[in-house]
Parts: sequence; C-alpha cells; structure tokens
Amino acid sequence: MVKKILGIFILLIIIIFFSIYVVVDKIFIKKTITNIEKKLNLNIYLHEDYSFNIFPKLSLLTKFDLDKENLNLFIENAEFEIYKNYNHKPAAYFLNAESVRIEKLIIHDLEADGNIYKYSNDSLNSHLEIYPKGYIKYQLNTDEKNSLKFVKLILSRINLPESYKKLSNFIISILEEDMSFVSKFTLDRELLTINYFDSTKNELNFKLNGTYNLKSNIVDIIVKLDSNKENFMEFKITDNVKNPYIQILSNDNSINYNFFFNDIEKIFEGEVDNILKNLMGND
Repeated sequence: MVKKILGIFILLIIIIFFSIYVVVDKIFIKKTITNIEKKLNLNIYLHEDYSFNIFPKLSLLTKFDLDKENLNLFIENAEFEIYKNYNHKPAAYFLNAESVRIEKLIIHDLEADGNIYKYSNDSLNSHLEIYPKGYIKYQLNTDEKNSLKFVKLILSRINLPESYKKLSNFIISILEEDMSFVSKFTLDRELLTINYFDSTKNELNFKLNGTYNLKSNIVDIIVKLDSNKENFMEFKITDNVKNPYIQILSNDNSINYNFFFNDIEKIFEGEVDNILKNLMGND
C-alpha cells in the first residue's frame, strides 16, 4: 500500500513537471518570442531547441541569430541564458554573440550579463541592468581604406591645433583597429541610463554617460575624450533623438560648435575650404 501511494506520488510529480514544461515550452516561450518579433519588427532564428531546466536552478537557454533589416542590424551566433536561483535575489541573464553588425559597425566577442529586478512588456514597469563588453571595429572596403590613407596624408601636411590632431588620430585608430570597451546600462521604467561606456585606444580614453527617455525620445548624453588622463574635448548631446542639439568644445577652444544635427552640413560647409587653404599654405 505504501509503495503504491509512493509510486502514485512520484508519478504525479513527474506529470506536474512535464505539464509545466509543455506549458512553458509550447505556450509561454514561443508566444514570448513571437511577441518580441512583432513588437520590435525583427526576425529571430533559433539554432536549436531551447533547453529549459528546473533543477538545480530555474533556467532557459537558447541559441539564435537575429536581424532587423530596416536598421541593418544583424546578430550572429548568439547565446542567451536567463536563470533564477531558489532564493530572493533577482533573476539574472547572460548574453554572448560572435558578431553584432549595425551598418558597417561591428561588435564582436560580445559578452553581457545583468539582472532583472522587474520586467513587463510595458517598459514603464521594468527595471533591468546589463554590463556589455567586447570589441568594436569598422568594416572598411578597399576604396574607404585608400581614402583613409589620403586623409592621413593631408593631415600630416597641414598645421592643425592640438585638439584637432588628437581627435583625428583617435578617429583614424578606431577605423583602422579594433577597440575594446566596457559598459553598464540600466533601464528603470521608461528611462534608459548609460551609467558608463569606457574605451581606451592608443593612450586616448573615450568616456560616455547619459540618459535616453524611451517615452519622450529625449537624450542627455556627455562624451569626453581624454589624453593621458587630461580632458581635451567634450561633446554634449541633448534634446529629441531625431534631431539632437550638439555642443562640441575643446579645452583650447580651437573647436567650439553648437548646432542641431540636421543642420550639420550648414555648420561645417566651410571647413573643407579651410583645410585646403592650410594645405596649400604648407606646400
């Protein structure tokens, strides 16, 4: 009698766990993936069936590719795991991807872990943290590489203020070589905070922090460029993300611009002429 009761009890446990797995697998997970695809207008391709574990922790692991063609965003060979230990701590997750491509900008060997304190399909009720790190490179074609060589030649022959030289060297180094970075992002209701985004390249430091309001589309971002721990240039980006107001100021005041992004061509339309005049004057 005892054996029968114990057998029935074990069988019930197996049936309950199997039912939970079927519900989660066939309804919750697939529905969530479908909702994400529809809401964000992207495509998710699973490499293999996702694995769902109950012991020793509650976890979900999936491997996938993703693309969002209207933004030219592609993620390749990605792996995502979300898990919850049996304690009162928040759920955690880990994401790694071999490659994330946005236009010609590529992030490779991406690793990002974080915590989910609260999540909702409505971001107004979400609170997430993420710590991405990896390497950034820019994919140049042959013509662009040749153009870059020509630009370097021009810059070597003209007299530029020190801030221009440092900025030019920093941009060229980013285009020619990989750049590592570490960062932290926080989503608290509708406010996305870039707590820090730091990168170092050839004794030049790139530091970015600020906020982006997902509801109002308002950004407030500060970018600082340091050389040997001395700040030589600062960018401030504010207002609506579709046409932000940008302020650029170097410590020697040789660079001092204030403009809306959509007016950038008008602001810099005379700079090419100035460069050519300097080049001719140094022949």
